[in-house]
Amino acid sequence: MASQAVEEIKSKIDLADLVGEYVQLKKAGVNYKAPCPFHHEKTPSFLVSKEKQIWHCFGCGEGGDIFGFIMRIEGLDFPEALKLLAERAGVKLQEFHSEISASARNRILDILKMAAKFYHKILLDSSQAEEARQYLNKRQVAAEMLEEFQIGYIPDEWDILTNFLLKKGFGINDLVAAGLTIKKEGGGYYDRFRGRIMFPIADVHGNVVGFTGRLLNENKVEAGGKYVNTPQTIVFDKSRLLYALDRAKQVARKQNKLIIVEGQMDVVSCYQFGQTNTVASSGTALTLDQVKLVKRFTNNIYIAFDMDAAGQHAADRGIDLALSEGMNIKIIVVPKDFAKDPDECLKKDPAVWFKSVEEARSIMDYFFDKTFAGRDLKNPEKRGEAAKILLEQISRLGDTVEQDFWIKKLGQILDLDNHILYDRLSVLKKTTPLYNGAPRRMTGQNAPIEHKNKSEKATELLLAIILRWPELLTGLQKKIKSEILMPENLRDLYEKFVKFCYEEQSTEKDFKKVIHRFCKWNDTKEHCQIVDILELLMDKEMANYSQDAAGEEAGTLIKHLNLWYNSNVMRQLEREMKLAEEQGDKNKINELHKKIMGLSL
Repeated sequence: MASQAVEEIKSKIDLADLVGEYVQLKKAGVNYKAPCPFHHEKTPSFLVSKEKQIWHCFGCGEGGDIFGFIMRIEGLDFPEALKLLAERAGVKLQEFHSEISASARNRILDILKMAAKFYHKILLDSSQAEEARQYLNKRQVAAEMLEEFQIGYIPDEWDILTNFLLKKGFGINDLVAAGLTIKKEGGGYYDRFRGRIMFPIADVHGNVVGFTGRLLNENKVEAGGKYVNTPQTIVFDKSRLLYALDRAKQVARKQNKLIIVEGQMDVVSCYQFGQTNTVASSGTALTLDQVKLVKRFTNNIYIAFDMDAAGQHAADRGIDLALSEGMNIKIIVVPKDFAKDPDECLKKDPAVWFKSVEEARSIMDYFFDKTFAGRDLKNPEKRGEAAKILLEQISRLGDTVEQDFWIKKLGQILDLDNHILYDRLSVLKKTTPLYNGAPRRMTGQNAPIEHKNKSEKATELLLAIILRWPELLTGLQKKIKSEILMPENLRDLYEKFVKFCYEEQSTEKDFKKVIHRFCKWNDTKEHCQIVDILELLMDKEMANYSQDAAGEEAGTLIKHLNLWYNSNVMRQLEREMKLAEEQGDKNKINELHKKIMGLSL
């Protein structure tokens, strides 16, 4: 039964650990809290229950278990989420194979996993891969790194992979959708990757989602570019992936820093020398999605891009985005005359690389060095250019103390009065957004969504108080008209709880035991789920409340609910009165007038 697998997975995966890979959780009593990952908010309203293994946002109303969370945040359907979490939990799902394989996404993941094994096997054992093995040996790639990263090779043949996968029972359309096979215009199919060293690219969970293929014979012009990537597919989006993040994420969280380099070989070399908190942007500038991905694990990033013009441009773009997300950034600068990238530096002398990491420059030191490099500061025009460039960077810093430090440093270097620089800075501040707290792009899962209205929130809190202190119900019940409670499922829960208390007539003081008995007495699953959520709300809002304080709060909530309810009814009656007057219906007018007067009283 699928339900058995679901329960086994739930027993093996802690919800807080899973959620903690996406948002930074903070302890909140026995639970955890964080800003909601599904809508933009300043005050954390997203809670995770350690005991109940559920999550709920009291801002947007989203909630559920581990399956609901992973489906929502990764955009998966249930079979996809089931497979992902089963692999994480080590639960075998052979008996559910047909259900899982029905998902196109899972079929493609199976194909890519098989392709990675195929490429790797060829590299290790095939006589056709001898040149590739010699190349990797020349690059000093250790055998354990070939295994660790499942590096592979594909010979320069037209359809060796396609034929292999077809024999394994995969469909040709799925091979094309996976980005491994290309359909010819005149009919037939051929492999996308040929004659290349193959680097599998995994998502943050370790699933192979695509490949980067490095051309082995660079003189073969007709083979395409030096590097070829899997095209955009339903599982591969280069802008949302970082090479080796699945391996580096836990080390990055533990060390509270992540090193970002340009290429796969840079990462492999770093791992070979023990620096396992390293990922690669695969030769492009960092994207906003990648920065947010990194932010799940650390706010501190060290960037080491190549010193050529393309590398510097990519670094600058990535720095701007990382600063816009409030990240702390340092720049690793390898001596220019020693090596062009981390891989070459490590192969020449690992000590030089590790020293460069240890002495990584602060972001403003990097901007100062870069701006003044090769610039004639005796030339007034050049001095003005330098001041303008650096003032723009300083204006984006969120800390005024930090701004003051760099203004003074700039004044010393350029021999300028600080007041002049402050005047220029004040003008720039009006037109340049702060890096920390800059307006964010609101798309996808971070787009604002509709929140609960005030009467729903008040009803939730009132019911949470009643569940926490059932002894208050006798006094409060006289003041509560069921119709003021919104929405209907909360009203039903209240009425059921009143009936339960009336029938049970218990003197039990432990509210958790009362709630447990109520959920056994009330066989409505939806109500029991609401009770779980309201228990979270108790911890969030009433951790330090006394019973007397809770009673006063409940009285205030009831007054507000009555007021909002009466206001809504009054508006409805006024609309009906206006319609009755237009129609000249005197009997209806008199009837409505009595209702309005009664409501006013």
